[in-house]
Amino acid sequence: MFRFFLKLIITLGFSVTSLTAFCQKNTATLPGNGNPLIPGYFADPTVRKFGDTFYIYATTDGNGGGHGPSQVWISKDFVNWKMKDMNWPTSNYYWAPDVINGNDHKYYMYYCQPVDIYGASATSPTGPWTPLLPDGKSMIPNYFIPGVITLDGQTFKDDDGKIYMFWGTWGTYPDHGCGVGLLNPDMHTFSKKAKIPNTIAKDFFEAPFMFKRKGIYYLTYSSGFCENETYRVQYAISKTGPMGPFVFGKNNPVLSTNSDSTVHGPGHESVIQIGNDFYMVYHRHNNPHSNGGYHRQVCADKITFDAEGNIEKLIPTHTGVGLLGKSTVRAINLAYKKTATASSFYNDDYRPSFATDDNNGTLWRPAHNDGTAAWLKIDLGEVKTIKQVLTQFEYATWYYQYKIEISADGLKWDLFADKTHNQQHGSPMIDNGDVKARYVRLMITGTEYPGLFKSIWNVKIYSDRAIQDEAGQLTVTGQVDSTRQKGLLVSFDADSLQKGQSVPEFSNKGVLGGTFVAGGKAPYVDIIKGKKALVFNGSQNFESTIQVPRILCGNNSYTVAYTIYSSELLNENPVLSWTAGESEHRGAIFGYGKNRDFGVAQHFGVSDLPFGAMPSSAAWHQIVITYDGVFEKVFVDGVLNNKENKMLFMQPANKIFFGSKTNKTLFLNAAVSSLKVYDISLPDSLVSKSFNIKSHDDIPVSLDADKLSYGKLTEWENNGSLGGKFAALGDVKPIVKDICGKIAVAFFGSDNLDFYKVNKDTTNNHSLIASVFLPDPVKYNSNQRDKNNLESWAVDHENSAGKWHLLVRTKKGGKVTDFMDGAKVIANIQFDNIFKTLFSKTSGGNGFKGAVSTLICLAQSLTPGEVAQITAIWFKNFHPVTLKTPDFVIPPHAVSPTLIEMTAAAHTAEKEDLQYYFQDEKTSAKAGAWSSDSHYTDFKAVPDHIYSYRFKVRDNFGNVSRFSAARTVSTSQAQFEVTNFDFSRQADTSNIASGNSNWSGVVGAQQAGANDNIYVADQLLTLKSKGSNWDGNLPYGPFIYKTIAGDFIAETEVADLSGYKERTVKGNNDVGLMARKAITLASENTPEALLQNSLFPAWNCGNLFTNFQSGQRMQTNTQGGWNFGRYLQIQRSGNIFSIRFSADGKIWNDIPGSPIKRDDLNGFPLQVGLFQSTYGPQEGFGTFRSFKITQEKKASAK
Repeated sequence: MFRFFLKLIITLGFSVTSLTAFCQKNTATLPGNGNPLIPGYFADPTVRKFGDTFYIYATTDGNGGGHGPSQVWISKDFVNWKMKDMNWPTSNYYWAPDVINGNDHKYYMYYCQPVDIYGASATSPTGPWTPLLPDGKSMIPNYFIPGVITLDGQTFKDDDGKIYMFWGTWGTYPDHGCGVGLLNPDMHTFSKKAKIPNTIAKDFFEAPFMFKRKGIYYLTYSSGFCENETYRVQYAISKTGPMGPFVFGKNNPVLSTNSDSTVHGPGHESVIQIGNDFYMVYHRHNNPHSNGGYHRQVCADKITFDAEGNIEKLIPTHTGVGLLGKSTVRAINLAYKKTATASSFYNDDYRPSFATDDNNGTLWRPAHNDGTAAWLKIDLGEVKTIKQVLTQFEYATWYYQYKIEISADGLKWDLFADKTHNQQHGSPMIDNGDVKARYVRLMITGTEYPGLFKSIWNVKIYSDRAIQDEAGQLTVTGQVDSTRQKGLLVSFDADSLQKGQSVPEFSNKGVLGGTFVAGGKAPYVDIIKGKKALVFNGSQNFESTIQVPRILCGNNSYTVAYTIYSSELLNENPVLSWTAGESEHRGAIFGYGKNRDFGVAQHFGVSDLPFGAMPSSAAWHQIVITYDGVFEKVFVDGVLNNKENKMLFMQPANKIFFGSKTNKTLFLNAAVSSLKVYDISLPDSLVSKSFNIKSHDDIPVSLDADKLSYGKLTEWENNGSLGGKFAALGDVKPIVKDICGKIAVAFFGSDNLDFYKVNKDTTNNHSLIASVFLPDPVKYNSNQRDKNNLESWAVDHENSAGKWHLLVRTKKGGKVTDFMDGAKVIANIQFDNIFKTLFSKTSGGNGFKGAVSTLICLAQSLTPGEVAQITAIWFKNFHPVTLKTPDFVIPPHAVSPTLIEMTAAAHTAEKEDLQYYFQDEKTSAKAGAWSSDSHYTDFKAVPDHIYSYRFKVRDNFGNVSRFSAARTVSTSQAQFEVTNFDFSRQADTSNIASGNSNWSGVVGAQQAGANDNIYVADQLLTLKSKGSNWDGNLPYGPFIYKTIAGDFIAETEVADLSGYKERTVKGNNDVGLMARKAITLASENTPEALLQNSLFPAWNCGNLFTNFQSGQRMQTNTQGGWNFGRYLQIQRSGNIFSIRFSADGKIWNDIPGSPIKRDDLNGFPLQVGLFQSTYGPQEGFGTFRSFKITQEKKASAK
């Protein structure tokens, strides 16, 4: 407060009266505010005073999750702070540090990573630190005290010299609370420990801190959620001692969000005593608030007490507490409130004047985060002596490269300091000289972190050297983000590709160049709703040959645009990705899904972006995602759909993936006509103007027989831009069938189709292209064709019967021209009948006799040269599907009485774009759809029946093979051993140890809870527990299993689980099937190797697949919430595992990510059974109605 008043008096000459009025109108953006205390993003502060020096130890925030580096802020007066790096820790997380001076004259530092607390010692408050325990071992693991989740360790030294530690997080669970322990002299073990329950420390969430005043022990702590406005400070008191007993304090909460939210989410406090006064140091969210609460700033306010010693409500201020010691800076800041101009500024919340207001809560931010230099110019009003410039950049722990120039007239500039090759971070950055000037210009040329804005909290200019030593230290990265934007990096457009063409690779037309190569089977080109597009079937992708450029890393800007069609809105549908790993804010996966968290952009964590309103299915949409370093926006068809504030930390993969996630756990199932990636954020106006999708009427009609079901045709859906359907007229319907190597629609002379809109549309210039089978020869006159245009693949009229031909009719200016196989012919009745059949309501009884496989209408009249080119492509793509007779590579065989599997020979050496059609010969109605998978599973088999299967093959051009020879298979139950587990008696679960049970063993029966956590009642088996896990951490939840060698199918029906009847999520209850590699006594330290198929309604997951191997726990789900399939199945075939769910136990669906290959389980017997776990303190249960294991009798079961 003193600092604030003094500056106004000296600089502005205000009277006391005007000062009083000014303070009454104080806001967060007023010059000279003392809160925040330090410039930058720091959280969870612990304030200490050792000797005559103040120290603030805090989480390094604003970097995506408290990822360090370790640092401390130091001040002699509590106003002028400088940052100093420390040597420890160097871990991924650096959360909530605390330092205390021990009774052995050493200093002890404690910090936490998720659910672990670590310690170190040093001879000074700033290190160097030496860990208290070897090999990175934590001193307080999770649940070190039952009911206390480990985090936020804070120490307290009582008057008798005893040192205590308090810790805890998520203490709101039932039977949870805050932990406290009396430290031994070794400062890492405890002689006593206890839990302060949340029934006393009400709403205890985290951040306990104790201080003592006049014999009363105050346990302060934070409640609510740290990411939003609910975060607040509460307290309990004890008049007995640090370990209680406690009573809930009066006036709670004593610190909370203020009325205008400029103090937002204050908490994670510590307290310092200066004389008889006490001050609370805490963090709050930055202004304007960044998304997710990851940009917090440290503040301080004075605590007041009533006569009984109760803490009174704190009114959080922006002025702060001012000097708590003799000021270390006596010189006047010449830049304070002086006029500042800049190269640009992002918006009015980040204007240039904020760099000269001596307010650590306001920031100048340039308009762009690209590689161009940004400058700030300060006019001192008159020529002054300048000896020192202090710059407080936005991030104290990343370096900036810059230069400072000075001028007397604003025209001629001289160099004051050159840091354009700087690799030193710190705050403040100090530059010394001795010049006279009126203008000071700071030009920032680069940043250490890619995409970082060249932003400044404050610039301070002195006529003396206000600070004598420099802060910061050399960083080790050495790489500066000086990249320049290139514009359009990636560009793909399907317009130049041919329909039916398989695309194994394509050249990138963007400035990055290179090639995108198909990662497996190549997608093909099709016409959908009038647009050419690449069709991805859910198992295909492209991978770039060029590396991800640095300009797409970190927080750099981008625009991603794609035109996409999806017949069904899926939960997740990845289009593009270029990042590795799944750490928070580090991903860049862009998609077209209905997931309500990350349907559009998956960055992991609160940075994910969903659609605001989901686009419609079965329609083309233009999706544009822009990010300018602050806001990410998604536009649908040129209209803003959603936007969010965020900061990203994108971690690049080694290449760009088009059509899948980077880890290839999920692939695109949609069609894409264009894809663009820019390294700039395109302006909203340009997106609306240039990317708004227009009507595409260049292909009004596109008909493909290979998209139809076999049999009578009643209507033929148009894939052209006009949409609609062709309706079959008359009593005799056309037939969809295979004709001479093509899937086609056969006409018999008295049938035709009605599509009136095409009649109207085709009155203008157009072209009709038809692939036609002619049973009779075409009759020519001697002058009916131009022999000069006849190519080698054309046929004479005598040989035209019983063959496929390409017919083209063009119309231009009323003139109609017909072509057959590229040769011009004079119009005749046969041609007329073909087109009348398709485009007239009546055929006069003289309809077309023959077949059509494809028909396309173009809204243009083709030239003879274009007709010849199209015909040549048609002949090139008309050929046998495969040179070999189709046959099974794995014949049909029953793997259970109701499940038959088979695999066709793929012939991938000849073609990669094949699809397969499997059929039971005995009943042609029992047939699967066309599939790109050569493996087929029939889930509709009936026990004790004989089936006869065959298959045929087609390609993307409609070429089709004959059926293979049929193979028979029996589903006789005699060939299987089926173990149905008895849920009618408890003995089957209680007699496992004696061997008098179908079960082989049980895990977690005692570890996870009471003895009755596995029991049978009402012919149901129930597993229940609390505080249990199956993520590699103890204790395990209940798991009852049978050890199985060889292939098997395990199935269960879940009858009930926690919250199901109420449809209310209760904790993280996980219930289902598990197949686990046995861990013997000799291999207790072996990492878990297991697969789980479970029901997990929390987070809207629904059916959940967990693939746990090599320490990595990968999960996919259906996003079904309570709308899950209660029937679960795991099938093993060697090292291939299929994870399925069903609503009725008959029709099974693979969960995303299934099937999965697990070489580490190949050949090993597995524990197969039922499990339950809670991953938290809330009790949960799962009830099973049935469980059975099916094996062929040749396989053995133990």
